[in-house]
Amino acid sequence: MHDEPLDLTDSKEKMWREGKSESYNTSSTHGMSDERKEIIRRALEFDITDIRTYTGYRGDLLVQITTMKSDAVKSLSETAKNLGFETTIQKDVLSIYKLFCISPSSNIYELK
Repeated sequence: MHDEPLDLTDSKEKMWREGKSESYNTSSTHGMSDERKEIIRRALEFDITDIRTYTGYRGDLLVQITTMKSDAVKSLSETAKNLGFETTIQKDVLSIYKLFCISPSSNIYELK
């Protein structure tokens, strides 16, 4: 055993950085696909509240778009389907819509 303090600067690239976006973590091997970029571009043309991208628990790549405009959800849902995404829409009691654009990833294992 050594009594020297652990120097983490050499292994900084190999560490999981809690609270950072997935792209900063070494477990992230996904680049942003052209389809995901396109749905983000289209979403920015509407009155949206928030947009997020991340990887789901099965490795699926997700784009979550939040808005209070039902016409935006309808249009973006159609665009997402035309780009090859699976879509799911959630609406809460305050009429806040969340559109999930799901791009299944076949190169990531699924939880059994």
